[in-house]
Amino acid sequence: MSPDHDTTTVSGPASQSPDGAESLHDNSKDALQLFSASCAGHRRHNDDACAVRLPEGSDTQRYGCLAAVADGVANAEAGGEAARAAINGFFSDYYSTPETWSTKHAVARVLHSLNSWLFRQSGGSTEIQRGWLTTFSAVIFKGTSAHLVHIGDSRIYRLRDGRLECLSRDHSHTLGPGRTFLSRALGMDAHVDVDYRLEALQAGDIFLISSDGIHDYLPESTITEQLLGFCLSTAQQLINTALEAGSTDNLSAVVCRVNTVGLPQCDELAMRNCELPFAPDLYPGQQLDGFLILQELHASNRSHLYLARDQGNSALRVIKTPSVNYCDDPSYIERFVAEEWTGRRISHPGIIKVFPPSAERRCLYHILEYIEGQSLRQWMQLNPHPQIPQVRELLGQLISALRSLQRLEIVHGDLKPENIMICNDGRLVIVDLGGADGPGLREQLHLSGECAPGSKNYAAPEFFFGDSAGHRSDIFSLGVIAYELLTGKYPYPERLGNHHYRLKSYSQIRYISASKYREDIPHWIDGALKKACSADPRKRYSALSEFVRDLEIPNPEFKLPQNRPLLERNPILFWQLLVLILLLSHLLYFFQF
Repeated sequence: MSPDHDTTTVSGPASQSPDGAESLHDNSKDALQLFSASCAGHRRHNDDACAVRLPEGSDTQRYGCLAAVADGVANAEAGGEAARAAINGFFSDYYSTPETWSTKHAVARVLHSLNSWLFRQSGGSTEIQRGWLTTFSAVIFKGTSAHLVHIGDSRIYRLRDGRLECLSRDHSHTLGPGRTFLSRALGMDAHVDVDYRLEALQAGDIFLISSDGIHDYLPESTITEQLLGFCLSTAQQLINTALEAGSTDNLSAVVCRVNTVGLPQCDELAMRNCELPFAPDLYPGQQLDGFLILQELHASNRSHLYLARDQGNSALRVIKTPSVNYCDDPSYIERFVAEEWTGRRISHPGIIKVFPPSAERRCLYHILEYIEGQSLRQWMQLNPHPQIPQVRELLGQLISALRSLQRLEIVHGDLKPENIMICNDGRLVIVDLGGADGPGLREQLHLSGECAPGSKNYAAPEFFFGDSAGHRSDIFSLGVIAYELLTGKYPYPERLGNHHYRLKSYSQIRYISASKYREDIPHWIDGALKKACSADPRKRYSALSEFVRDLEIPNPEFKLPQNRPLLERNPILFWQLLVLILLLSHLLYFFQF
C-alpha cells in the first residue's frame, strides 16, 4: 500500500445530491482498493457517515490506510451530528498522534477524547433521547495487518477464500421482535469500552464495514455473493439490494480489497541507517561529515562518545558511535538505530536532544546535545547527605522528563545516576536512550529482539521474572535513585558482578527501611520509597503523580511503625548487651559456689 496522493472521503448528508440520492466514492490503489457509498434510504435525513483515507508518502508507513462507518443513533437528538463528528474527529486526530504510539494506543486515546466531547455535547446525560450518540467501526490497514476498532452495532466482515466471517460483535440486546437496545455507543457514557482486534492480512481479503441498514436486511449468503463480485460499484450494490429487501434505515457501506501484501512496513530512514557501515575510531583533529573531532569523552565495550564541533554553525555536539564489537549483531544495530529514531521524536528539556544527521552521512553515528556539567553519580558522591527538599527538587525534574516519555508510550528501561546529567545551571537531563522501548517503537521499527534489562541495581525485577516491562518499571528505577539520593544505599542487597535476580517470587525480595541508614527520614517518606521500589509491579505506584504527592504530603496509608526490636534498630548494641548479660550470669554462677 503505497499511494502517491492523499485521499480522504466522507460520505453522508454533506455529499448527497439535492434530491437525496446516494453518494458513491472510489478510492483505489494497486495494493488496496476502497469503495464507499451511503444514502438516506427511505428516511428524510441520513444520520450515517462513512469515510476512507489513503495517505501519501511516509504517513502510509506511520499510520496506514483507514476506512470507517459511523451510524448515528436514530432516536437520539443529534445522532447524525454525532456520526459526522466522530468520523471527522477520528480521521483528523488519528493522523496527528505521535509516531511513538502504537496503533492500539493511538486509537484508544483518540476515541476516548471523542467520546468525552460527545458526552459533554449531551450535557453529561445518559438519556439516549438527549444524546449525541453514534456507533463507530473502522479498519486500519497498516503493513501486513488490519487493526479493527468497533463500538455499537455496525459490523466488520471479512471474506477470505469464499468464506464470510463477522469480525465484530454487536453491542446490543434484543428486547423483542423488531426491538433492540444499544448497550454501547460513542457519547453514551463518560467512559467508553472499545473493541480492538488485530488480524493478519492475506492477498485477496475483502473487508466490508456496514451499518445495520444493510446487514439487518441481507443474509450472509447475499453479502457473500455481492463481495465475490467485488468491483467499483459493490458498495452501492449492497445498498440497492438492502433497499429492495425492505430496509427502512439509513444505509452505508465501505468495501476494501487487499490485492497484495508486501513486507512489513518500517520507517524507511531507519532501515537505510541499519545498512550504514560502523564509524571508525576517531581521534582529535579528524573530520567526520562536517564535524571536527575535539576529544574522546567516554569509551565502553558498547559505544564511544566524542566531543565535536559542527563546522557549519560552530556549535559543540557529541558524536556517539557504535562499538565495532557488535558490527555483526543485527539486534544491537537495530537498537542503536532505534535510539536515534526515538530521540528525534522527543522534545523535553530533561531529555537529551538528538539532532538529525546530514544527508551525506557516510557511517552510523548519533549527533547529540553537548551538556556541560556532572553526572548525578558524581553529584551524589560530592553530596552524600542532601536535605530532603533538595532531593524532592531533583526528583521533580526527573519525574517531569519521565512523564514526557510516558505520554509518548516510551519506557526508558535503563534509568540510573550514570545516565543522568546535572547541567551547570542545575537542569537535570537524561542522556541515554539506548534502552528505550515501547509498543509503538516495536510496531514502527519492527524490532525483533527483546530489549536487554538495565543496570542490575536499578532494573525492575519484572525484567528477570518474565513479566512485561512498562512505565511501572521506570518508577521502580526512579524509586531506587530516590532511595540512594537520601541514604547512599540501595533498598535491596547490592548485586555485584553479573549477579541479577535469581529468585522464584517477588516476595523473596525484602525492602530495607531507609530509616535504618538515616533516622531523620519521616516514616511517610520511607513508605513512599517502599511503594515506589516494590518488587511486585502490581503493588508499585501506577502513576508518577501519586509518588510526587506522597513525597510532599504525608499519606495516612503509611502507618507510623511500631517500636522495632533492638536487634533491628541497633544490632551492635543488641549483641553487646547480650554478651554482657551472659558474662554477668557466669559471674553470678561462680560466686554462688
